[in-house]
Amino acid sequence: MGKQSDRQCSERPSGPARVLDRRRREVLNYFGSCPQCGYPAQAFLVATYYADGKTRVTTDGSCALPCGWSGPIEVTKMTTGTTSV
Repeated sequence: MGKQSDRQCSERPSGPARVLDRRRREVLNYFGSCPQCGYPAQAFLVATYYADGKTRVTTDGSCALPCGWSGPIEVTKMTTGTTSV
């Protein structure tokens, strides 16, 4: 996952397309820290779905303490999922 992977951000001549849905999921295998205070941070994958059928995916982070920091982050996968049968 990158800092911001865009699958065509929707633009129309009259402005951006209407947002139909926005979903936010926590990235459970993210172990980064807050760039302001150094405390552990949380990462979220945010998918925005537009009326014209396009989707924009971004990654956002926030401090787990109330220092107030939040912003775009780069998510580096630290663990891999395994399936056993």
